[in-house]
Amino acid sequence: MTPRQGWVALRDTAVAMLVVAALGVPAGAQQGGSAPAADPAPAPKPAPDAASEPKPAPPPAQQAAPDEKPAPPPAQQAAPDEKPAPPPAQQAAPAPKPAPDKPVVGAAPTRAKKKDEPDRIRGRLTRVEGGAIWVQTGDGKTIQLKFSETHTTVFSLTKASYTDVQFGTYVGAVSEKLGDEIYSPIRRDSLSWLHKGYELRIIDEDLRGIALGHQEWDLTATSVMTHGWVDDQEDRVLSIKYGPTDYDETDVEVPRDAPVTKMTRADKNLVKTGARVFVGAKREADGGYAALFIFVGKDGVVPPL
Repeated sequence: MTPRQGWVALRDTAVAMLVVAALGVPAGAQQGGSAPAADPAPAPKPAPDAASEPKPAPPPAQQAAPDEKPAPPPAQQAAPDEKPAPPPAQQAAPAPKPAPDKPVVGAAPTRAKKKDEPDRIRGRLTRVEGGAIWVQTGDGKTIQLKFSETHTTVFSLTKASYTDVQFGTYVGAVSEKLGDEIYSPIRRDSLSWLHKGYELRIIDEDLRGIALGHQEWDLTATSVMTHGWVDDQEDRVLSIKYGPTDYDETDVEVPRDAPVTKMTRADKNLVKTGARVFVGAKREADGGYAALFIFVGKDGVVPPL
């Protein structure tokens, strides 16, 4: 090689090195070539074509629309501006119906009396004068009645005990049927409805047979009065019998708080101011009242009839 040829080769090598430094290794230069090559910078990857290579969609449970929060689970979802309904266990129970009132002695009767029945007047004697008495009733009214030594019968009521009742004892009771499906615990050939007693009177033997039978009474709207003898007994349930058949009896349960009294014939001297009385009266032609009989409470007893 001549000197001129060596210089030309050196010049070409220097130019090639400047090109590599400026632009990078040309295609095919890494497979050969006499010029020393530096490590080339990695070529940038072309941006993927969104239309031809879509990204995989996220799982359905995690997918959400842009700029929207994921919807809450169905169990927690509630309509806007509405509070979720309380669970059934927390719903308020319907208000209980009020219990029926107990009968009030001295209050206005709740059942109209029959034509031949006497008027029943309950209250306290405020005045006794000659042949007349004045009774103040529970509603505050005062009624004047004629009082006759010969035509007015007086009975006294004193305290007694349920333990005084025996088989065959003559008694009287005001009661009320408990319901069409509530039967007496006393067993017999036919079922009998059970009545709740509001009072029980043990009647003196010399009055046996008085007012025998069963009739409507005005202490409550459905109360009845029964007089008869004790034909059977089951704890505090009495069968009060007033006739020969199984239908001629009333089974009465006497609650422990029901008053039990002893009924006897009494002297008219008990008819005095302050006494608590129950009067059977007849309306006369002039509009006034005549007393037919009077029950007088003794020793603080209030006639519960």
